[in-house]
Amino acid sequence: MFPTHLTEVVASEVHAVIQDEAAETLDFELKRTLPAKKGVDPWMTNGKVGDDAKDELAAEIIAFANTVGGTLIVGIDEDTATKRAKPPLFPIPRCKEAAARLHQAISDRIEPKLPVFECEGVVTEADGTSGVIIMRTLESYLAPHRHSQNNHCYVRRNDRAEPMSMLEIQEMTRQKARAAADAEKSFKDSSDRFYSWIPRDHQRTHPYRGVQGIHTEHGTTKVWLGIWTLRVTARPLSPFLLMNLPKQPWLKQIDTRAFSGTGQIHQLRWGDLRTTRVWAPRLRAVEREFQGTNSLGLDRISSEGLIERFVWQEQPEHGRPRHSVLEITELHWNVVCVVHATTVIRAVNSRPTQPYSLEVELMTSDPMVIHGYPSSPTAVIPGGSTTFPRYEIGESQTLNELMMTIDKDVWNLGGHHPSWELGVAWPQIKLP
Repeated sequence: MFPTHLTEVVASEVHAVIQDEAAETLDFELKRTLPAKKGVDPWMTNGKVGDDAKDELAAEIIAFANTVGGTLIVGIDEDTATKRAKPPLFPIPRCKEAAARLHQAISDRIEPKLPVFECEGVVTEADGTSGVIIMRTLESYLAPHRHSQNNHCYVRRNDRAEPMSMLEIQEMTRQKARAAADAEKSFKDSSDRFYSWIPRDHQRTHPYRGVQGIHTEHGTTKVWLGIWTLRVTARPLSPFLLMNLPKQPWLKQIDTRAFSGTGQIHQLRWGDLRTTRVWAPRLRAVEREFQGTNSLGLDRISSEGLIERFVWQEQPEHGRPRHSVLEITELHWNVVCVVHATTVIRAVNSRPTQPYSLEVELMTSDPMVIHGYPSSPTAVIPGGSTTFPRYEIGESQTLNELMMTIDKDVWNLGGHHPSWELGVAWPQIKLP
């Protein structure tokens, strides 16, 4: 309903809900005012938000999280016959303050804690403080969630939140367990595709040993072709289907641009990049290739929201070196490209808070000295294969923290613990 973060919603978008006569559905709920069993909620008469409102709204949010996710608006009434929004607005006084208090109270009433929950006040009135309260959550990968005040798990049935039976709770638990197993299989399948994709004229070895370089001859000169390869895979943590992928105009925003940054990062780019091909349709996916003089790359996006990047780089040397060189800014460029792709896909599909899980796999034929920052310390990554601890791609304000964590992990792999800061100038996304 709202394509941006709820913090960015404006009064005109709220009025459009009434003008469009939006109907209550499995993922949309309207409430005229803050719920109260007797009379009106104390907040409406300059008191505190009542427990009735906190408890009932928590049940609604739990039901959304245990079903398909959804949006709830407090301050808009519905037509009892059609279940559609109707005028006028019923503004909540000091709506932003009320939303902040409800966010905390509802979060405290939900077990386990929701991965994603937004609760914001949107001012719609001339007094500058009154308006509606909008809440939103996604289908949760941690479901089933329960209400800590009564221990009920709620689910959405048509346009109502209702307690789940024990049989339903057990079945949902089994479904989420299967979903977790599917996620592990998805990452394994990505790794298998990665190994199959590595050029076959270069020897591949056991995953724990990684790739091996080869000796070649140029006349009387022996050249060692050292190799490093990288896989970056991002997978949505809850169901997220992308329709008609080959015709999506937002694919143009997922390009092979350079990124500027702050701190240790001044520019992220692939120095050897020469050619980037267009996106081409595949079975329930799109792919594109990019390449340079000594490198190859592949990007892939599936209809299930899976994003993959495979990179292969050879480093010709006269004789086998003691150490090859890993340009840290090139490694980060590849990771940032995938993270940026997730932000584009989330934004244009009105899922700005959709969390993703991120996996990074690095294979090197030789030990590699990390290079690329001013006054870089000496840190050597051992040869072999490394799959880094899995990360989560959260909301936009957490992306620099994510990159700092990945940066530290790479340097830790080389035996050094950095203390510097870094940040990326994330591009502005164009919404349709």
